Amino acid sequence: MSPKSAIISVIGSLNVDLVTRTPRVPVAGETLTTESFSTGFGGKGANQAVACARLSRTQSQAAAGEASDVEVRMVGAVGDDEFHEGLLKSLQGDGLSTKGVKVLKGKKTGVAVIIVETGTGENRIMFCPGANYEVKVEDLVDEDAGVVLFQLELPLEVVLHNMKVAREKGAETIINPAPAIALPEEAYQGLGHLIVNETEATILSGIENPTSWDEVASIFIKRGVKNVIITLGGEGVYYQTDNQHAQSKPGQIVPARKVQVVDTTAAGDTFVGAYSVAVARWKASSQTTEFDLDAAIQHANLAASLTVQKAGAQSSIPWVDEVPSS
Repeated sequence: MSPKSAIISVIGSLNVDLVTRTPRVPVAGETLTTESFSTGFGGKGANQAVACARLSRTQSQAAAGEASDVEVRMVGAVGDDEFHEGLLKSLQGDGLSTKGVKVLKGKKTGVAVIIVETGTGENRIMFCPGANYEVKVEDLVDEDAGVVLFQLELPLEVVLHNMKVAREKGAETIINPAPAIALPEEAYQGLGHLIVNETEATILSGIENPTSWDEVASIFIKRGVKNVIITLGGEGVYYQTDNQHAQSKPGQIVPARKVQVVDTTAAGDTFVGAYSVAVARWKASSQTTEFDLDAAIQHANLAASLTVQKAGAQSSIPWVDEVPSS
């Protein structure tokens, strides 16, 4: 591939998921018999990397080891415990490059304990970072990366340093700042794409009770963000751009698809992955046309609606041929 081609570098977390499905969450001091327990692979970084890979190729292409027009690279760390081999093998099976994942001697792979309420599909997650928090502050951005995707399950210093490096190298930077914490102004300056949910939007903007999403988006755009995307669950997806804001145009909302929700785990990660693939393909093109933000969000929204209809994290993320064209 030529420099700045369709290469997505995902710098983020890798976890093992321990998932319990229950009709409700027990109250303090209560023991509750659950419906099921399973283990899987996750981490917001790995989930989004899998989403990028699956939503840029078919399962048969991945199984045959065929190249796609989008190369996805996972960058992070795991421990040298009983979990890491299965996790890396699973990522490779989805067509990912794991050369950027370090196996740290004497460390534990990150673990997420997930409780899913079967009635609503809502989840509650407890995250033990393990090796994820052992990633050092150093340059992790490949020279040929067209898109670099971040979350906040690595040390903040690692994320901020590499966001700066990515911008300096001319890559499109995308961040899904979860779990949400206040970020310094430098994180927003020149940021190409900010993807947040409602809770993250209020925490990062500092506006606890916004009167409109335009009010929230304007905060981020004034800080230097070019494209602001706010996922609103069943209400759809709001987006605003710096160009629209400069012309005093309101943001737009893409309605949510009405589906039967089984499990919301990895729905946001699927959205981010599908969106990142669209950005990567645009970045790899001649860029003679403006990035079609509306089309990217429509497709990402559709992909995420398929994820919530299945249980699990990475296992619920669809392949590109499973997503209808409209």
